[in-house]
Parts: sequence; structure tokens; C-alpha cells
Amino acid sequence: MENVVRKALAAILALVLAAVFAGCGNKNLLGRDRRMKAITGYSEEELGLLDAYLEHSAGAEISLYKTEYNQEPLYKGVAGSVCGIPEDANTAAAGYVSYSAYFMFEESGNQHLTVEGADDAVISVTYNELHTEPYTDDVRFEANVFYKINIGYSLRKNTDFSFRADSKYKMSVNYPSFGGMPSEEVAPVADIHLRDPYIMRGPDGFYYMTGTNDPVDWHNTKEIHVYKSTDLTAWEDLGAVWVFERDATWQKDILTDGSSPIWAPELHYIRGTYYICYSLGWGSMSGAVLKSTSGLPTGPYVSTSDAPVFDYIDSTFFVEDSGKVYGIWSDGLIAEMNADMSGFKGEVRRLKSSSGNKVGFEGCFLVKTGGFYYLCSSTYGIHYDENGRAYQTYDSYYAVSGRLFGPYSERRLLMTYGGHNNLFFTEDGRLFTTAFYGKNFSERPAVAELEITEEGLLTVK
Repeated sequence: MENVVRKALAAILALVLAAVFAGCGNKNLLGRDRRMKAITGYSEEELGLLDAYLEHSAGAEISLYKTEYNQEPLYKGVAGSVCGIPEDANTAAAGYVSYSAYFMFEESGNQHLTVEGADDAVISVTYNELHTEPYTDDVRFEANVFYKINIGYSLRKNTDFSFRADSKYKMSVNYPSFGGMPSEEVAPVADIHLRDPYIMRGPDGFYYMTGTNDPVDWHNTKEIHVYKSTDLTAWEDLGAVWVFERDATWQKDILTDGSSPIWAPELHYIRGTYYICYSLGWGSMSGAVLKSTSGLPTGPYVSTSDAPVFDYIDSTFFVEDSGKVYGIWSDGLIAEMNADMSGFKGEVRRLKSSSGNKVGFEGCFLVKTGGFYYLCSSTYGIHYDENGRAYQTYDSYYAVSGRLFGPYSERRLLMTYGGHNNLFFTEDGRLFTTAFYGKNFSERPAVAELEITEEGLLTVK
């Protein structure tokens, strides 16, 4: 009996040692862990850029109202602190105040946010432009991550108010946007009036491009064009592969005002044929899918459903290594598509960071490379020029994860003016991003080459 026990223990020990040594020898695994840790936190260089940004944007946006339910503020400005009132603000007629700022706490935890002196204080947390939730003490904040916090309460004479949190914090009027690729690195590839350009490399070796066509009137971008190129420089218009007046069926029942806002079409090669996901804009704000019945990028195309597939705009597809196809739309909603691409076969989930923050509020795109998932999304960024003047651009941000459903890292700026982009690979494996704005051009398709740093971050090559 004693020998049996010894043999069993020896066998268990051998298995444990084998597993340990196998893990120690797995350089890929260790490399992935280190890279993910580097991606999750800010580097010393990034922290320096952050502090430089806060020199211009420290404080909180303040608005004074006659009552809580007044829509028009009596005063708007910037306060040096929550509960602080700027000297130029006249509070005589004000009965309600609201503050909004991006907070970065020094320590992780629930923070127990309170406004002393205000028994009717209302606090909420905004995770992106589409998602705000009421604050409770159960909300946990990650250290060194920016959260937009909104605070409002009634003003009362002869009452001192003070804001309290469990740890120290930094505060910014705007979401800090720093680093990223300057738009000077981006150059138009064609003189085509296009927004939301999407470029992919087809199985035939050609590059194909789609986008919001001729966006002069956002209510009537009525055609989906496909463009073809061998070198990303010379582009041939293959014509309108889908026209609202000619090809729409159930879409006309939704858009009953006579408009035809067809936005942000993307061409994807999936399961031996081409699919186009597109958005129905003003009047619907939803999305649907077209399938090529010929297997060619020029179609003809038919709808995969008789109603919208996506309940908001800016849909895209991602094909996992297993062959599963996922639809992604809005601010990072994701669900597995069914076999005929007419709907979902799984639950709808949301791609986000461990803090709960989203990458952007629209224009999502996902690519996998080197074992990591790179999620792009778009939002408006506030930047400061060399003279400290603020300006706003429509930007592309990205976050990284080692798993499809996350959690993802906090977002980083990829490119100013680069909103609603997609990433694609060339035949020789180079990685590019698209854009349609820059300092020196507007609404023209453009590309820029990227590289992935040793830490796993995206940068211009």
C-alpha cells in the first residue's frame, strides 16, 4: 500500500513539475502577459503627456440654472474645483448648479462620492456619449483611469458645499487626448468625395473600397459604390452596386419621409461571397446586411433580412479564427451572426475596458494580429495647440485585449482627424489605417501605414 501511495505522489509531482517548466518555457505566454500589462497602464512618457494636457484643461465644467429643470443655463464656465464658483458667475438668480469633469483617482476603490451640505445631490457616471448610469457606492473606480462624473444639487444661501472622495484625484474639463498619430502622416489616395472609407483586400488580390458616397446631403446618400485598386493609389469606380430607389424594399417602409440616408457601408468577404453591412441614418438609425448572389464584389445584392439587423448605426463584421462571424455596431455591441447573416444566434454583449469605459461612441472596427485584438472606435477629441488654444477634431481611438470579449485596455488616441477608420493588411503583411479628414484635406479617402511597438501599441511607421 505504501508503494502505491509513493508512486501516486511521484506521478502527481512529475505532472506538476512538467506543467511548471512548460509554462516557464512558454516565451509567448510570458511575452503576452508583459505586453498586456504594458498596454493596460500608461508609460512614463504617456504620463508626461497627460500632465502637459492637464496644464490646459484642469478643472470642471460648471453650469448654473434657475431651477433643476431649466434647460437654458444662466451661466457656463470652468470651475477650479467641484463646489467652487468662478468669480465672474452671478449666483443671485441661480437655484441649481451642475458640474461635469473627468476624474482620475490615485487609488482603486468605491470612492464613496458625496457632496457635503447638499442633501439632494445627484451624481452619475458617463462611460461614453451613449451610456450614462446613476452613481451608487457600489461603483468601483480603477486607479489612473479617467471617468466622466456629473454632479448636480440645489444652491442654498449661507450653505457651504464640499465634494468628498476616498482618494486624491486629478480632474480635467475634457477627456485627455494625448499622443497619437498626427494627421500630417495621412495622405488622400483618391479624389473621391467619400466619408467613412473602408478598405479591404479581397481573395483575388485586389483592394476594394466603400464608404458614405457623396455626403453633400446626409439625408440622401442614396448609393453604395465599390471601388477597386491594385496598389491603393489608382482606383476604379465599379459603379453603384446598390441604389435606394432601385433596390430598397422594406427600407422604404422605415424611411417614410422620402429620404435615403445610406451611411458607412463596409464590404466583407465571408464564407465564399461578399456581404455589405450598412447603416440607415436619420429616420431609422439602424443597420442591415446585403449579400452578393454572384460571389462578386459588384453583386447583385439582396437583403439578408426583411427588417434592420442592428438596432443602431455603424456595423462591421469580425471573423474569429474558429470561423465564427460576429457583428459589431454602435459603441462596441457585439453578437455572433447566424448562418444566413439575417440576425444573431447568441447574446448581445458589449466590448469595454475593465473600468467600464468604452473606446468611443461609433465607428467600431476590430482586427486580430499577434494574438491580440485591436478595437478601434471614434469620438470627438479636444486638443490644444502650441499657444494653448483648444480645438476639436473627430478622432480614432483604440484599445487592446488578449481576449475577444475583453476586458480591453483603456483607450488611446490613434489619430487626430482619423474618426471612423478601419485597419487592413496589404499583401506583404503591412498594416494600414484609413481616414477621411486631415489638417489639409476633407472628405477624401486616405491611408497611413502603422506599426505595432514592442509593447503592443499602435503607432505611425
